[in-house]
Amino acid sequence: MAQFFVDDDEWGRTLAAVERSLVPGGRLVFDSRDPQDRRWERWNPIDSRRRVRLPDGHEVDRWTQVTAVQSGVVSFTQHYVFPDEELVSTATLRFRAEEELRASLRAAGFSAERIYGGWDRQAVGKGDGEFLVIARTRT
Repeated sequence: MAQFFVDDDEWGRTLAAVERSLVPGGRLVFDSRDPQDRRWERWNPIDSRRRVRLPDGHEVDRWTQVTAVQSGVVSFTQHYVFPDEELVSTATLRFRAEEELRASLRAAGFSAERIYGGWDRQAVGKGDGEFLVIARTRT
């Protein structure tokens, strides 16, 4: 979720709105990609290409192509090639470092209870390139 908020002000407003909507001591849990993993370096037509079999038996080729990288912001295009057409979608993600996430949570009234390095609760830098963030409202 967090990486889709590219603008810091929008991210901060979103966190503040979530904090106001939770009961005192309520939790916010989300994931974000760890910029140290540099996953986007593998988002190219060769390394990211996959063939997916759909329930109806048809196959789709898919891959991701980075179009720009600047200051932790990565823009990319995803390609989906069906037997009779190609669909593309574009997106931009913001890869925030662990300390950036902690600071934005503090500013919005949360305390970061835990930040793991993956969905199996690994230490940061030892997981699957994700942060799993568990935060709690302070009031």
